[in-house]
Order: sequence, then C-alpha cells, then structure tokens
Amino acid sequence: MSTFFIDTSVFISTIKTDNSTEACERFIRRIRNRLFDGYISPYVAGEMIHAILYSDEIRQERKPEYLHDVLDAIVSSNAEWFIPQNNDLCLFSRLRGIDNRVEDSDILHATCAKILNIPLVTIDRKLLRSQGLKKEGVEILHPTQVIEKA
Repeated sequence: MSTFFIDTSVFISTIKTDNSTEACERFIRRIRNRLFDGYISPYVAGEMIHAILYSDEIRQERKPEYLHDVLDAIVSSNAEWFIPQNNDLCLFSRLRGIDNRVEDSDILHATCAKILNIPLVTIDRKLLRSQGLKKEGVEILHPTQVIEKA
C-alpha cells in the first residue's frame, strides 16, 4: 500500500474551496478508506488551527465551526501521527538551508516525509517547485499526481 505524508494545505483545501479541492478530497477519501496510508504530525494540526484563529477572512463567530471541521477532518482521515525525535531536527536544519523560499512549517513537513522515507503530498506551489528539496531526496507530489499513479 502506498504511504504519504499529508501537508496542511491538502486538509485546508477540503474545508475552504479552491482550485485543488476536488483532488484533495479524492486523495483524503483514499486515506480515509485505507486505500493509501497517511501520516501527519502535530505541526500539521497546529498549522491548521493557527490559520483559522488568525484568519481575517473568517468571521469570529464562524471560527469555532471551522475549528470543529478541522478536528473532524484530522480524526476522520485515519492518518497516523508522526512526531519527530530530537535527532531528527538535525535534518530540519540541513533542509532549512536548502531552499529559503519555503516556509519553516513546510520544511518541518518535508523533514517528516524524508525521515519516514515517503512522499510529501501538498498543493503548496513553493514546495512543489523546490528543486533543492527534491535533490535532497524529498519526493513532493500534488494530490492529482498521486491519484493518477494509483
């Protein structure tokens, strides 16, 4: 069975509609139905919660509803949790120096994927374009690429 590390952007796209929503929903559905195995880290959950709490686009009275949707998406996804250990953060430091255009939180996700030796699935354009991370052995895929391979 194929296994993937799921970036925050994939979950967010299933909650907040964008151009990738359909592909993200199909990908998450395959994780949920155990056709694929998926991993996330506490950083993914934290990033999603942070995005809602500090969003200017979401009215304050709607934020609890969105937070509930995020927790439901995480729990119902059937994704396993991966928590990097102390020595794993050395890899983070190395990857951080590879591509300074990519945000720290995304470097954390790339680090988790590399440690687990599985592809990182994202819709984040900076990650998808990062030749430096790819040269370091981080496989980065769009959900559409995963679905087409299956």
